[in-house]
Amino acid sequence: MTEHNVTPVFDGNDTVNTICAHGDKDEADEFLRTLNAASKAKFQRYLEYLRDGHRIKSPENMRHINVADPMNKGAEVHELKVHRDGGLRLYIVRYGGRWYATHGTKKVKDSAVPREAQKAFHIFWGE
Repeated sequence: MTEHNVTPVFDGNDTVNTICAHGDKDEADEFLRTLNAASKAKFQRYLEYLRDGHRIKSPENMRHINVADPMNKGAEVHELKVHRDGGLRLYIVRYGGRWYATHGTKKVKDSAVPREAQKAFHIFWGE
């Protein structure tokens, strides 16, 4: 397994993090930094919900991507959604009670979502 840089999104709390392979760019952090204030605030609020242990129940805001964990260890990929700026998506892996943001994109067609989930697993597992 590749060494990773894991960066907590919130000071003093490691429930929600960004993750990248050691030496690679932190795609999730870069994505969030490039957003306008309104979109950034929406993602921030979603990440705060996850940090505080709340579920985001609406599939309009967050959905579980039904793609098998290639390492068979129970990790899950979820997609956080913001519907401004043409649609924005942040992909996060849930594993061991923690959340790891891997990357973000502009909205993709539904047929491309499994590919984004595989990318999230690739970043997370480093395989």
